[in-house]
Amino acid sequence: MTMSKLDECNKMSGQNRPYRPVVIVHGLMTGDVSTMERLAARITELHPGTKTYVIDRFCGLASLEPLWRQTRKLADDLLKICSLHPEGVHVIGYSQGGLIARGMIEEYGTEHNVRTFVSLSSPQGGQYGAECFTKMFPALTARTAYELFYTRLGQRALSVANYWYDPRHRDLYLKYSVYLAVIDNVKQQESSGLNLQQTENDNGLKTISTEVSSSTATVAETNDDTSKIIDRVTAVIAAVATATVKIAESHNYNGSDGDSVIADVDTLMAKVSVHDNYCGENGDDNPNPNIKKLGLTRLQRLVLIGGPDDGVISPWQSSQFAVLDGSGELIPMRERRQDDVYSDNDPIGLHQLDMTDRLVEYTVPGVSHHEWHHNEKVLRECIIEWLD
Repeated sequence: MTMSKLDECNKMSGQNRPYRPVVIVHGLMTGDVSTMERLAARITELHPGTKTYVIDRFCGLASLEPLWRQTRKLADDLLKICSLHPEGVHVIGYSQGGLIARGMIEEYGTEHNVRTFVSLSSPQGGQYGAECFTKMFPALTARTAYELFYTRLGQRALSVANYWYDPRHRDLYLKYSVYLAVIDNVKQQESSGLNLQQTENDNGLKTISTEVSSSTATVAETNDDTSKIIDRVTAVIAAVATATVKIAESHNYNGSDGDSVIADVDTLMAKVSVHDNYCGENGDDNPNPNIKKLGLTRLQRLVLIGGPDDGVISPWQSSQFAVLDGSGELIPMRERRQDDVYSDNDPIGLHQLDMTDRLVEYTVPGVSHHEWHHNEKVLRECIIEWLD
């Protein structure tokens, strides 16, 4: 065979086709992106030549910023990266980052060119477990968190409130949730939500700095407002911690439901500079908008990874879109009917992905939550093959 024919054969078989770039979105309280860069480096080692982008926004305490604010900013980065790579990109979202990634893919469905979305131990069905938050909020319990998280101030204050799913109070969840219920498409985005003009200067993708010897680019803001974010979030944490103590005391002393505490919490939170421009006071709470979000349906693959020894995501099956019902029984993704995410209405396209063999699930025992993004077995057996 001549060299030209061999080259032609190789092209036809895809051997010369480069791997698509990979965008990595970190999780809650990551601290910095060093662990994500380790994942990026391993991907490059296993797939030589792969370009990787590690999002370096909202690290550490800043990851507690409300999710629509994070989603908007990171979407600027993602869409810029997509424009640089018309052949398509892959996205890995770890933990809370998986919810942000899904929000970007859904809300910018006509603009992105994401081929594979790997949701790595991300609470896609919501979080109902307070153990992972007790260091910041010692008085917080799963049974009382809704009294703060299912208020407008709670939704404006912290990212964790934006995906809190209390199965005992689904009515309040549908009324107040401004993020998870919206990206699940079981309620409409509030009128002053994602499309609201931000008051801050936002120039989209600020920098893509790449060392000549490295295939990893770090996406970050040049106008460093980290100190302002940290000051704001620190004040919010202090206010929420005080609020949870008040709620806990109300239960301990008189068995009340804590409603009387909210006025005090409002007063307290009014002193905190919270970026709440994504969340309006007047919105349409229609629980069944019947308007499909088609962003996920453009994927070639949705990969859902989780496991029983996670220790943080609660229930752990939330990583595969499962939820609890009011009595605490697990409802797997495929049983979430009646105008829910896997219903015949198929509001976000999960059913379509599943029926066309584009939805892949991995259940991996023996992996704790903080190990997923640097576990070699998970990378080799659950992720790398989908990063074509």
